[in-house]
Amino acid sequence: MNTKLLPVVAACLAASPAFAAEPIANLFNDATFKGQLQLFDFQRDFDGETADRRDTSFGGLFYLRSGESNGVSFGGSFASANPIWDSNDAIYGLVGGGAPGTSNERDSVNRLQEYFVSGNWYDTKITVGAQELRTPMMNPFPLRAIPFTYRGASVKNTSIDNLAISALYITDYMGWTDEEFANASDGVKGEFARKGVIVDVEDNPMLALGFDYTLPFEQVKTKASLWHYNMEDVYKQTYFKLTMSGELGATNWYFKPSYLKQDSQGSLSSTEAQFDTYQAGFHLGMKWNGFDATVKYVETGDGDIVAPFGDEKVVIQQVVQSGRANEDVYAAQLAYRFAPSSALNGVSAYLNWANYEVDGDASQDIDETDISVRYDLKEYVEGLSLRARHAIVNYSTGDDLTDTRFYVYYKFEI
Repeated sequence: MNTKLLPVVAACLAASPAFAAEPIANLFNDATFKGQLQLFDFQRDFDGETADRRDTSFGGLFYLRSGESNGVSFGGSFASANPIWDSNDAIYGLVGGGAPGTSNERDSVNRLQEYFVSGNWYDTKITVGAQELRTPMMNPFPLRAIPFTYRGASVKNTSIDNLAISALYITDYMGWTDEEFANASDGVKGEFARKGVIVDVEDNPMLALGFDYTLPFEQVKTKASLWHYNMEDVYKQTYFKLTMSGELGATNWYFKPSYLKQDSQGSLSSTEAQFDTYQAGFHLGMKWNGFDATVKYVETGDGDIVAPFGDEKVVIQQVVQSGRANEDVYAAQLAYRFAPSSALNGVSAYLNWANYEVDGDASQDIDETDISVRYDLKEYVEGLSLRARHAIVNYSTGDDLTDTRFYVYYKFEI
Protein backbone atom coordinates (compact mmCIF):
# COMPACT_ATOMS: atom_id res chain seq x y z
CA MET A 1 0.00 0.00 0.00
CA ASN A 2 1.18 3.55 -0.72
CA THR A 3 2.84 4.77 2.48
CA LYS A 4 1.25 8.20 2.01
CA LEU A 5 -2.06 6.58 2.92
CA LEU A 6 -0.97 4.81 6.10
CA PRO A 7 -1.94 7.72 8.39
CA VAL A 8 -5.40 7.71 6.84
CA VAL A 9 -5.73 3.95 7.47
CA ALA A 10 -4.67 4.45 11.10
CA ALA A 11 -7.19 7.23 11.50
CA CYS A 12 -9.97 5.00 10.16
CA LEU A 13 -9.18 2.29 12.67
CA ALA A 14 -8.78 4.71 15.55
CA ALA A 15 -12.11 6.36 14.77
CA SER A 16 -14.04 3.10 15.18
CA PRO A 17 -16.19 3.49 18.33
CA ALA A 18 -15.71 0.80 21.00
CA PHE A 19 -13.89 -1.49 18.61
CA ALA A 20 -14.07 -4.51 20.92
CA ALA A 21 -17.85 -4.30 21.31
CA GLU A 22 -18.52 -6.60 18.34
CA PRO A 23 -16.66 -9.88 17.89
CA ILE A 24 -13.79 -10.04 15.43
CA ALA A 25 -15.38 -13.30 14.26
CA ASN A 26 -17.93 -11.19 12.33
CA LEU A 27 -15.18 -10.39 9.85
CA PHE A 28 -15.04 -14.06 8.89
CA ASN A 29 -18.58 -15.28 9.56
CA ASP A 30 -20.15 -12.64 7.31
CA ALA A 31 -17.49 -12.77 4.59
CA THR A 32 -18.52 -13.20 0.94
CA PHE A 33 -16.69 -14.45 -2.13
CA LYS A 34 -17.93 -13.89 -5.67
CA GLY A 35 -16.35 -14.01 -9.07
CA GLN A 36 -16.68 -14.14 -12.80
CA LEU A 37 -14.90 -16.53 -15.17
CA GLN A 38 -14.67 -15.06 -18.66
CA LEU A 39 -13.57 -16.12 -22.12
CA PHE A 40 -13.18 -13.28 -24.65
CA ASP A 41 -12.26 -13.20 -28.34
CA PHE A 42 -11.74 -9.74 -29.90
CA GLN A 43 -10.80 -9.24 -33.55
CA ARG A 44 -10.30 -6.02 -35.55
CA ASP A 45 -9.81 -6.20 -39.32
CA PHE A 46 -8.72 -3.20 -41.40
CA ASP A 47 -9.42 -2.68 -45.09
CA GLY A 48 -6.00 -1.15 -45.79
CA GLU A 49 -2.40 -1.64 -44.70
CA THR A 50 -3.00 -1.30 -40.95
CA ALA A 51 -2.14 -4.50 -39.10
CA ASP A 52 -5.15 -6.61 -38.10
CA ARG A 53 -5.52 -7.37 -34.40
CA ARG A 54 -6.81 -10.38 -32.48
CA ASP A 55 -6.63 -11.64 -28.90
CA THR A 56 -8.35 -14.55 -27.21
CA SER A 57 -8.14 -14.54 -23.42
CA PHE A 58 -9.36 -16.62 -20.51
CA GLY A 59 -9.39 -15.43 -16.93
CA GLY A 60 -11.66 -13.77 -14.48
CA LEU A 61 -12.33 -11.42 -11.60
CA PHE A 62 -12.58 -12.69 -8.01
CA TYR A 63 -13.81 -10.54 -5.11
CA LEU A 64 -13.44 -11.26 -1.37
CA ARG A 65 -15.21 -9.09 1.20
CA SER A 66 -15.09 -9.53 4.95
CA GLY A 67 -17.97 -8.88 7.31
CA GLU A 68 -17.98 -5.82 9.58
CA SER A 69 -16.79 -5.49 13.15
CA ASN A 70 -17.79 -2.14 14.63
CA GLY A 71 -17.97 -0.69 11.14
CA VAL A 72 -14.53 -1.92 10.06
CA SER A 73 -14.23 -4.31 7.13
CA PHE A 74 -11.61 -5.45 4.62
CA GLY A 75 -11.69 -6.35 0.97
CA GLY A 76 -9.56 -7.57 -1.87
CA SER A 77 -9.84 -8.91 -5.38
CA PHE A 78 -7.73 -10.66 -8.00
CA ALA A 79 -7.86 -10.22 -11.79
CA SER A 80 -6.50 -12.46 -14.53
CA ALA A 81 -6.36 -12.39 -18.35
CA ASN A 82 -4.33 -15.07 -20.16
CA PRO A 83 -3.78 -15.69 -23.89
CA ILE A 84 -5.02 -19.16 -24.76
CA TRP A 85 -3.52 -19.43 -28.22
CA ASP A 86 -1.03 -17.57 -30.38
CA SER A 87 -2.00 -15.49 -33.39
CA ASN A 88 -0.04 -13.93 -36.22
CA ASP A 89 -2.23 -10.85 -35.89
CA ALA A 90 -1.07 -7.91 -33.81
CA ILE A 91 -2.09 -7.55 -30.15
CA TYR A 92 -5.62 -6.29 -29.62
CA GLY A 93 -5.24 -5.31 -25.96
CA LEU A 94 -7.06 -8.01 -23.99
CA VAL A 95 -3.75 -9.29 -22.63
CA GLY A 96 -0.24 -7.90 -22.06
CA GLY A 97 2.80 -7.84 -24.30
CA GLY A 98 2.77 -4.42 -25.93
CA ALA A 99 0.64 -1.58 -27.21
CA PRO A 100 -2.41 -2.58 -29.29
CA GLY A 101 -1.56 -2.98 -32.95
CA THR A 102 2.14 -3.68 -32.33
CA SER A 103 3.81 -7.05 -31.73
CA ASN A 104 2.17 -10.48 -31.54
CA GLU A 105 4.08 -11.62 -28.43
CA ARG A 106 1.38 -11.94 -25.81
CA ASP A 107 1.77 -12.13 -22.01
CA SER A 108 -0.60 -13.06 -19.22
CA VAL A 109 -1.82 -10.37 -16.84
CA ASN A 110 -2.36 -11.49 -13.24
CA ARG A 111 -2.65 -8.94 -10.48
CA LEU A 112 -4.16 -7.93 -7.16
CA GLN A 113 -7.03 -5.74 -8.31
CA GLU A 114 -8.02 -4.44 -4.88
CA TYR A 115 -6.83 -4.44 -1.26
CA PHE A 116 -8.49 -2.03 1.12
CA VAL A 117 -9.83 -1.33 4.58
CA SER A 118 -13.20 0.36 5.09
CA GLY A 119 -14.82 2.13 8.00
CA ASN A 120 -18.60 2.60 8.05
CA TRP A 121 -19.84 4.95 10.79
CA TYR A 122 -22.59 7.56 11.08
CA ASP A 123 -23.82 7.02 7.49
CA THR A 124 -20.30 7.59 6.17
CA LYS A 125 -18.17 4.96 4.47
CA ILE A 126 -14.41 5.56 4.21
CA THR A 127 -12.34 3.22 2.04
CA VAL A 128 -8.55 3.38 1.88
CA GLY A 129 -6.30 1.36 -0.43
CA ALA A 130 -6.62 -0.15 -3.89
CA GLN A 131 -10.25 -0.10 -5.06
CA GLU A 132 -12.45 0.02 -8.12
CA LEU A 133 -14.32 3.32 -8.50
CA ARG A 134 -17.67 4.08 -10.08
CA THR A 135 -17.86 7.81 -10.71
CA PRO A 136 -18.57 9.66 -13.99
CA MET A 137 -14.98 10.51 -14.97
CA MET A 138 -13.05 7.92 -12.94
CA ASN A 139 -14.48 4.41 -13.18
CA PRO A 140 -13.68 0.79 -14.18
CA PHE A 141 -13.50 1.74 -17.90
CA PRO A 142 -14.77 -1.80 -18.71
CA LEU A 143 -13.76 -2.04 -22.38
CA ARG A 144 -11.30 -4.94 -22.10
CA ALA A 145 -10.84 -8.09 -20.00
CA ILE A 146 -9.75 -6.37 -16.76
CA PRO A 147 -11.26 -3.10 -15.49
CA PHE A 148 -9.26 -0.12 -14.26
CA THR A 149 -8.50 0.05 -10.56
CA TYR A 150 -7.27 2.92 -8.37
CA ARG A 151 -5.28 3.50 -5.20
CA GLY A 152 -6.17 6.19 -2.70
CA ALA A 153 -9.09 7.06 -0.45
CA SER A 154 -12.82 7.43 -1.09
CA VAL A 155 -15.58 8.71 1.18
CA LYS A 156 -19.35 8.48 0.76
CA ASN A 157 -21.91 10.04 3.11
CA THR A 158 -25.67 9.33 2.93
CA SER A 159 -26.89 10.99 6.14
CA ILE A 160 -29.19 13.37 4.22
CA ASP A 161 -32.26 11.75 2.65
CA ASN A 162 -31.93 11.19 -1.11
CA LEU A 163 -28.44 12.75 -1.18
CA ALA A 164 -25.07 11.00 -1.52
CA ILE A 165 -21.95 13.13 -1.03
CA SER A 166 -18.70 11.55 -2.24
CA ALA A 167 -15.04 12.55 -2.16
CA LEU A 168 -11.91 11.04 -3.73
CA TYR A 169 -8.18 11.31 -3.15
CA ILE A 170 -6.53 9.14 -5.83
CA THR A 171 -2.77 8.86 -6.27
CA ASP A 172 -2.33 5.83 -8.57
CA TYR A 173 -4.12 3.65 -11.11
CA MET A 174 -3.71 0.44 -13.13
CA GLY A 175 -5.02 0.19 -16.69
CA TRP A 176 -6.36 -2.83 -18.56
CA THR A 177 -3.06 -4.73 -18.91
CA ASP A 178 -0.87 -3.28 -16.13
CA GLU A 179 0.48 -5.41 -13.30
CA GLU A 180 1.78 -2.51 -11.20
CA PHE A 181 0.30 0.80 -10.15
CA ALA A 182 1.40 4.00 -11.89
CA ASN A 183 0.95 7.62 -10.85
CA ALA A 184 -2.36 9.14 -11.91
CA SER A 185 -0.34 11.77 -13.78
CA ASP A 186 1.07 9.00 -16.01
CA GLY A 187 -2.46 8.34 -17.24
CA VAL A 188 -2.75 11.95 -18.40
CA LYS A 189 0.66 11.81 -20.10
CA GLY A 190 -0.37 8.60 -21.84
CA GLU A 191 -3.57 10.20 -23.11
CA PHE A 192 -1.58 12.93 -24.85
CA ALA A 193 1.13 10.53 -26.04
CA ARG A 194 -1.48 8.54 -27.99
CA LYS A 195 -2.17 11.77 -29.91
CA GLY A 196 1.54 12.31 -30.55
CA VAL A 197 1.95 15.06 -27.94
CA ILE A 198 4.71 14.53 -25.36
CA VAL A 199 4.30 16.58 -22.20
CA ASP A 200 5.76 16.57 -18.71
CA VAL A 201 2.87 16.47 -16.24
CA GLU A 202 3.10 17.30 -12.54
CA ASP A 203 2.83 14.25 -10.25
CA ASN A 204 -0.25 15.30 -8.31
CA PRO A 205 -3.22 13.27 -7.03
CA MET A 206 -6.72 13.53 -8.43
CA LEU A 207 -9.17 15.10 -5.99
CA ALA A 208 -12.91 14.91 -6.54
CA LEU A 209 -16.15 15.94 -4.85
CA GLY A 210 -19.52 14.62 -6.02
CA PHE A 211 -23.20 15.11 -5.21
CA ASP A 212 -25.92 12.67 -6.32
CA TYR A 213 -29.43 13.80 -5.41
CA THR A 214 -32.76 12.13 -6.09
CA LEU A 215 -35.41 14.83 -6.27
CA PRO A 216 -38.65 14.12 -4.35
CA PHE A 217 -40.94 14.22 -7.38
CA GLU A 218 -43.67 11.61 -7.82
CA GLN A 219 -44.77 11.90 -11.45
CA VAL A 220 -41.32 12.43 -12.95
CA LYS A 221 -38.44 10.49 -11.43
CA THR A 222 -35.48 12.85 -11.39
CA LYS A 223 -31.86 12.41 -10.32
CA ALA A 224 -29.17 15.08 -10.52
CA SER A 225 -25.43 14.40 -10.38
CA LEU A 226 -22.73 17.05 -10.01
CA TRP A 227 -19.03 16.14 -9.83
CA HIS A 228 -15.87 18.24 -9.79
CA TYR A 229 -12.40 16.72 -10.33
CA ASN A 230 -9.11 18.55 -9.84
CA MET A 231 -5.50 17.55 -10.53
CA GLU A 232 -3.43 20.54 -9.43
CA ASP A 233 -1.20 22.07 -12.14
CA VAL A 234 -2.65 19.62 -14.70
CA TYR A 235 -6.39 19.90 -15.34
CA LYS A 236 -9.81 20.28 -13.78
CA GLN A 237 -13.27 19.22 -14.91
CA THR A 238 -16.88 19.59 -13.84
CA TYR A 239 -19.57 17.11 -14.87
CA PHE A 240 -23.35 17.54 -14.54
CA LYS A 241 -26.05 15.06 -15.52
CA LEU A 242 -29.81 15.07 -15.09
CA THR A 243 -31.74 11.80 -15.42
CA MET A 244 -35.52 12.13 -15.83
CA SER A 245 -38.14 9.48 -16.58
CA GLY A 246 -41.89 9.06 -16.44
CA GLU A 247 -44.94 7.24 -17.77
CA LEU A 248 -46.82 8.22 -20.91
CA GLY A 249 -49.73 5.85 -21.39
CA ALA A 250 -48.31 2.36 -21.89
CA THR A 251 -44.82 3.72 -22.53
CA ASN A 252 -41.96 4.92 -20.37
CA TRP A 253 -39.98 7.96 -21.53
CA TYR A 254 -36.59 9.22 -20.37
CA PHE A 255 -34.41 12.26 -20.94
CA LYS A 256 -30.73 12.46 -19.93
CA PRO A 257 -28.98 15.75 -20.63
CA SER A 258 -25.37 16.19 -19.51
CA TYR A 259 -22.58 18.77 -19.60
CA LEU A 260 -18.83 18.38 -19.11
CA LYS A 261 -16.39 21.31 -18.79
CA GLN A 262 -12.62 20.71 -18.89
CA ASP A 263 -9.65 23.10 -18.56
CA SER A 264 -5.91 22.64 -18.32
CA GLN A 265 -4.29 24.52 -15.48
CA GLY A 266 -0.93 25.41 -13.99
CA SER A 267 2.12 24.07 -15.79
CA LEU A 268 0.09 22.17 -18.41
CA SER A 269 -1.50 25.43 -19.59
CA SER A 270 1.93 26.67 -20.69
CA THR A 271 2.51 23.71 -23.05
CA GLU A 272 1.19 22.76 -26.49
CA ALA A 273 -1.20 20.38 -24.69
CA GLN A 274 -3.19 23.20 -23.03
CA PHE A 275 -6.94 22.96 -23.57
CA ASP A 276 -10.27 24.60 -22.73
CA THR A 277 -13.23 22.56 -23.91
CA TYR A 278 -16.65 21.15 -23.13
CA GLN A 279 -19.08 18.44 -24.18
CA ALA A 280 -22.87 18.93 -24.06
CA GLY A 281 -25.60 16.61 -25.23
CA PHE A 282 -28.50 14.35 -24.35
CA HIS A 283 -30.26 10.99 -24.66
CA LEU A 284 -34.00 11.05 -25.37
CA GLY A 285 -35.79 7.72 -25.40
CA MET A 286 -38.95 5.68 -25.10
CA LYS A 287 -39.58 2.13 -23.82
CA TRP A 288 -42.58 0.00 -24.72
CA ASN A 289 -43.36 -3.73 -25.06
CA GLY A 290 -39.71 -4.78 -24.78
CA PHE A 291 -38.45 -2.09 -27.17
CA ASP A 292 -36.11 0.73 -26.14
CA ALA A 293 -35.56 3.48 -28.75
CA THR A 294 -33.07 6.29 -28.13
CA VAL A 295 -31.85 9.32 -30.05
CA LYS A 296 -28.62 11.05 -28.99
CA TYR A 297 -26.89 14.29 -29.82
CA VAL A 298 -23.65 15.81 -28.55
CA GLU A 299 -21.31 18.63 -29.43
CA THR A 300 -17.72 19.10 -28.26
CA GLY A 301 -15.88 22.41 -27.85
CA ASP A 302 -12.59 23.67 -29.28
CA GLY A 303 -10.42 20.95 -27.74
CA ASP A 304 -10.43 17.16 -27.49
CA ILE A 305 -11.97 15.65 -24.35
CA VAL A 306 -9.32 14.31 -21.96
CA ALA A 307 -10.51 11.04 -20.42
CA PRO A 308 -7.70 8.71 -19.29
CA PHE A 309 -9.69 7.07 -16.47
CA GLY A 310 -13.05 6.20 -18.01
CA ASP A 311 -15.87 8.60 -18.65
CA GLU A 312 -19.53 9.16 -19.36
CA LYS A 313 -19.30 10.66 -22.83
CA VAL A 314 -22.70 11.17 -24.41
CA VAL A 315 -22.04 8.77 -27.30
CA ILE A 316 -19.95 5.66 -26.62
CA GLN A 317 -19.89 2.98 -29.29
CA GLN A 318 -17.96 -0.23 -29.66
CA VAL A 319 -15.02 1.49 -31.40
CA VAL A 320 -15.60 5.26 -31.62
CA GLN A 321 -16.68 7.71 -28.92
CA SER A 322 -17.66 11.37 -28.99
CA GLY A 323 -14.81 13.62 -27.91
CA ARG A 324 -12.92 15.25 -30.81
CA ALA A 325 -12.58 19.02 -30.97
CA ASN A 326 -15.43 20.84 -32.79
CA GLU A 327 -17.33 17.58 -33.25
CA ASP A 328 -21.07 17.04 -33.61
CA VAL A 329 -22.45 13.53 -33.22
CA TYR A 330 -25.92 12.30 -34.19
CA ALA A 331 -26.85 8.82 -32.98
CA ALA A 332 -29.79 6.44 -32.65
CA GLN A 333 -30.21 3.09 -30.95
CA LEU A 334 -33.00 0.51 -31.03
CA ALA A 335 -32.92 -2.29 -28.46
CA TYR A 336 -35.26 -5.20 -27.81
CA ARG A 337 -35.58 -7.68 -24.96
CA PHE A 338 -37.64 -10.81 -25.56
CA ALA A 339 -40.40 -11.48 -23.04
CA PRO A 340 -39.86 -14.15 -20.35
CA SER A 341 -42.83 -16.06 -21.75
CA SER A 342 -41.32 -16.29 -25.25
CA ALA A 343 -39.18 -19.05 -26.72
CA LEU A 344 -36.24 -16.59 -26.73
CA ASN A 345 -36.41 -15.76 -23.03
CA GLY A 346 -33.06 -14.33 -21.96
CA VAL A 347 -32.17 -12.88 -25.37
CA SER A 348 -31.68 -9.14 -25.84
CA ALA A 349 -30.24 -7.23 -28.79
CA TYR A 350 -29.62 -3.72 -30.08
CA LEU A 351 -28.70 -1.84 -33.24
CA ASN A 352 -26.67 1.32 -32.64
CA TRP A 353 -25.70 3.90 -35.31
CA ALA A 354 -23.83 7.20 -35.08
CA ASN A 355 -22.37 9.80 -37.42
CA TYR A 356 -19.40 11.90 -36.25
CA GLU A 357 -18.70 15.23 -37.98
CA VAL A 358 -15.93 17.75 -37.32
CA ASP A 359 -17.05 21.28 -38.17
CA GLY A 360 -15.58 22.47 -41.45
CA ASP A 361 -13.59 19.32 -42.21
CA ALA A 362 -15.53 16.58 -44.02
CA SER A 363 -12.35 14.50 -44.29
CA GLN A 364 -12.73 13.73 -40.56
CA ASP A 365 -16.24 12.29 -40.82
CA ILE A 366 -16.84 8.85 -39.30
CA ASP A 367 -19.89 6.63 -39.12
CA GLU A 368 -20.25 3.48 -37.07
CA THR A 369 -22.95 0.81 -36.93
CA ASP A 370 -23.00 -1.66 -34.01
CA ILE A 371 -24.96 -4.88 -33.57
CA SER A 372 -25.09 -6.67 -30.22
CA VAL A 373 -26.86 -9.87 -29.10
CA ARG A 374 -26.79 -11.19 -25.54
CA TYR A 375 -28.18 -14.48 -24.25
CA ASP A 376 -28.65 -14.93 -20.52
CA LEU A 377 -28.72 -18.69 -19.89
CA LYS A 378 -29.64 -18.60 -16.19
CA GLU A 379 -32.74 -20.65 -17.00
CA TYR A 380 -30.36 -23.53 -17.75
CA VAL A 381 -27.14 -22.66 -15.88
CA GLU A 382 -27.22 -20.00 -13.17
CA GLY A 383 -24.64 -17.30 -13.89
CA LEU A 384 -23.89 -18.26 -17.51
CA SER A 385 -24.33 -15.78 -20.36
CA LEU A 386 -23.09 -15.29 -23.93
CA ARG A 387 -22.66 -12.15 -25.99
CA ALA A 388 -21.66 -11.31 -29.57
CA ARG A 389 -20.94 -7.82 -30.93
CA HIS A 390 -20.02 -6.54 -34.39
CA ALA A 391 -19.11 -3.02 -35.45
CA ILE A 392 -18.68 -1.56 -38.94
CA VAL A 393 -16.69 1.68 -38.97
CA ASN A 394 -16.25 3.88 -42.06
CA TYR A 395 -13.75 6.75 -42.16
CA SER A 396 -13.73 9.50 -44.77
CA THR A 397 -9.95 9.13 -44.81
CA GLY A 398 -7.98 6.19 -43.46
CA ASP A 399 -8.64 2.49 -43.20
CA ASP A 400 -12.22 1.35 -42.66
CA LEU A 401 -12.55 -1.52 -40.21
CA THR A 402 -14.78 -4.15 -38.70
CA ASP A 403 -14.59 -5.11 -35.04
CA THR A 404 -16.01 -8.43 -33.79
CA ARG A 405 -16.15 -9.49 -30.15
CA PHE A 406 -17.38 -12.67 -28.45
CA TYR A 407 -17.89 -13.02 -24.69
CA VAL A 408 -18.62 -15.98 -22.42
CA TYR A 409 -19.34 -15.17 -18.75
CA TYR A 410 -19.89 -17.43 -15.78
CA LYS A 411 -20.72 -15.59 -12.55
CA PHE A 412 -20.83 -17.26 -9.15
CA GLU A 413 -21.10 -16.35 -5.49
CA ILE A 414 -20.27 -18.25 -2.30
